[in-house]
Amino acid sequence: MNVPADKKTIGILGGMGPGATHALFGLIISHTLAQSDQDHIRVLIDNRPGIPDRSAFILGEGPDPVPAMLESARGLEQMGADLLLIPCNTAHYFLDRIRPFLKVRILDMIRICADEIRSTRPGTGQVGLLATLGTYATEIYQRVLQERGLQVLVPDKTDRGKLMQAIYGPQGIKAGHISQHVKEIGRMGERLMEAGAGVVISGCTELSLVFEKHAFSFPVVLPMRSLAREAVLLAGYHLREDRELQGGSYNRNG
Repeated sequence: MNVPADKKTIGILGGMGPGATHALFGLIISHTLAQSDQDHIRVLIDNRPGIPDRSAFILGEGPDPVPAMLESARGLEQMGADLLLIPCNTAHYFLDRIRPFLKVRILDMIRICADEIRSTRPGTGQVGLLATLGTYATEIYQRVLQERGLQVLVPDKTDRGKLMQAIYGPQGIKAGHISQHVKEIGRMGERLMEAGAGVVISGCTELSLVFEKHAFSFPVVLPMRSLAREAVLLAGYHLREDRELQGGSYNRNG
């Protein structure tokens, strides 16, 4: 397929997990200003669920995901991708190991999210972070947000364990069970707000599947939506800005 010279092709390094990959593609479509099929962005997707779990490796409990991630990234590059997106927060810990072997740009969802919080909520001093144990262990959000003058609040040990079970458990979000975890995740977010957070970051793409579909009493920033919007612009397209999508990358209570 020929892409206009002023436009770029997006590649999604997917499968981490499949639901998040599907959701990111949908966000790219819904945020692109288009009147016809031909107005949309060319998107290449490698949905590769066999990539080893990122948190398991970080916690010393599984194999290194980088070889499989790099193989996928190279394949997307060879197919014509100009920009690579990874719909997995924890996977961003490995970007520095992957980038030297690629010619194309990998967008950093963590930095894009942090920049959006800083620019759209300048009065915010503290942010809550709901994420996997792997993401907490790497402190990838803490480093980036602290560079921008933002302090990160995380759940206590009990809530962190419950959150992992909600994501990875037999009845968890990765297994396709979303609605049954809404109340508990909501309570975790409320506790972070009570501790002083001005906004809560959905720091796991599986959690974004919950926050996209349900309303909460506190503002939530969705990094995957931030990533989708940035990718649309960098690919040379215009954002759709009708009322349904207003509010940037925050949920409808933001």
